Amino acid sequence: MWNYDYILTGVLVMAILLCHYLAMPRANIQINRTYVQLICLQLGTLVLDLLASLADENYAILPGYWLYLLNMGYFVLYHARGFWFFRITCDILHIRPESDRRKSLLISAVFLITELVTLSSFFTGAVFRIGEEGYVRGPLYDILYVCWFFYLALAVALLLRNAKSLSRYEFFSALGFNLILIAGNVARILLPRYLIMNTFCTLSLLSVYLAFENPDLYLSTRRIAFNMAALREELSDIVARGHPFHILAFAIQDFVEMRGIYGGTQMDRGVDMIAHYLTLNYPSCRVFYLRNGCFTMLGPQKMPWDLIHRKIVERFQDPWAADNAELHLAAAFVMIDSDSCADSADKTVTNLVSALHRASQAVDSVIELNNTKELDRDTEVKRALDLSLEQDRVEIFLQPLIDSRTRRLAGVEVLSRIRGTDGKLISPGNFVPIAERSGKINNLGEQVLEKACRFISGNDLEAMGIHWVNVNLSPIQCMKKDLSERFLTILAENRVSPDMIRLEITEQAVADIPLLERHIETLRLSGFHFALDDYGSGYSNLSRVKHYPFVNIKLDMEVVWDYYHDQDQLLPSIVKAFKEMDYSVTAEGIESEEMADSLTAIGCDYLQGYYFSKPLPVEEFVRKYGAARA
Repeated sequence: MWNYDYILTGVLVMAILLCHYLAMPRANIQINRTYVQLICLQLGTLVLDLLASLADENYAILPGYWLYLLNMGYFVLYHARGFWFFRITCDILHIRPESDRRKSLLISAVFLITELVTLSSFFTGAVFRIGEEGYVRGPLYDILYVCWFFYLALAVALLLRNAKSLSRYEFFSALGFNLILIAGNVARILLPRYLIMNTFCTLSLLSVYLAFENPDLYLSTRRIAFNMAALREELSDIVARGHPFHILAFAIQDFVEMRGIYGGTQMDRGVDMIAHYLTLNYPSCRVFYLRNGCFTMLGPQKMPWDLIHRKIVERFQDPWAADNAELHLAAAFVMIDSDSCADSADKTVTNLVSALHRASQAVDSVIELNNTKELDRDTEVKRALDLSLEQDRVEIFLQPLIDSRTRRLAGVEVLSRIRGTDGKLISPGNFVPIAERSGKINNLGEQVLEKACRFISGNDLEAMGIHWVNVNLSPIQCMKKDLSERFLTILAENRVSPDMIRLEITEQAVADIPLLERHIETLRLSGFHFALDDYGSGYSNLSRVKHYPFVNIKLDMEVVWDYYHDQDQLLPSIVKAFKEMDYSVTAEGIESEEMADSLTAIGCDYLQGYYFSKPLPVEEFVRKYGAARA
């Protein structure tokens, strides 16, 4: 007889199908294919279940072969659903059973045997038979549950075994929809007169959609293209299937500065236009937006990538018109070919992001990641960084700050260093950007501050002539809500006064005043002092500098070198203006006595550079300057 289960299931399944196809261009690429197949199975099972039930109720007026065909079709699809739900679990775990023929045959054996037994019912009546009294269950009817419970048990076992490969949300979502299916089968066994299994399957499909097929999970924040999570999923699928691919990626150069020049709203419109241009002109490629002006195009290896690259370069030669303004932007490119790609999607994405960061700081650059050594370099640096942070092995080197008038030690800058597995030092230019992108800059900064405090408390700085210690502060650290409390705790544990510390912030970091000013003010009120590092490397001006409580301005070494080789009145005027605003001025990059005399003559208070000393390990620094002072 008619059951409301069919109405509810039909409405829900159709809603899932509609939502899924509306969102398909933006949905999860990895399990999209399997999910579509499962929806089709669910719809087919629903229709055949309804037709078979109606036919069984009217068996007296229908031919027997119709009853066999409808019921047999229903059972075949019923078994198939259990197998396809198992396949979705495999896709979530990035497991490909078909890659191992023996395992694939063993896993598929239960499904195939169940289907054969079901199909044999036409002759044997094993699962059901049609007699004079209509539809009757056969002696092997319970094989339905054997198939389902086998694959559900296998799916749960795989989830438990590979739980660490999933986030907490993903794990419990995948476990949840399998538990719903288990509950549905148990309910079907205990309540055979109620046709509710379709409802449980539909609830599971909804769970999968919300947890893994939801477009919001795989769209960039501006909803203009796929995001990094989608890129990882797509690459994982392609790598697992062994399909050749090519990546063409580019970064808008000086993206943060461009936002400051053109404004956030106009730059957002510009990003939208770039994404629209890529998706409209290259429909055979997947377009991903990785934030901060970085785009990635992924497509088959056989496409004319050199031509595509030239076309995009030519497009960037023209301005992007946004909100009645023309955005003049430049792009730096990265290319990756699957033949020379890393052996995993995660490693490839990590290398890609690092390459984009390097490219964005270059001029008219094209980085081709075409050898294993280059691809794995950033991965090795990240591994060394993780190990150094976990084992508290971050080192600090010290470089003196010299009083320009007395040429004696006045302060010291603390610089972080880590070592690779070979024991060699890794440049901060290589590991600091990785620490910032991975969020580990906070841990790194705290370790550096901790060891700087140990240096201060463990040595007689007054005897050395050191009045303060400069420690670099990443703008990303300023985003941490408890930064001031953490720093004060570290200083208190080492009995160091905050006024001994000068926190250096780069000029580029002060581009977004509303974002950083509040955090810097909190630290200032706690007793810390601030220095502006690398002045002249960005686009700050005196008005911008006044918004921050700096006590010292450090001139970028490029500015110092330019003045020394081609002296004019610009830098002396800037130094004079800083001095009139009560800032002290430090000149970086001093490499000769002549440079030192020249920068001293225009009013610089402190000098720093290899002429006086390169950065030294703490023990060597103490031996050199402690002995010299004594």
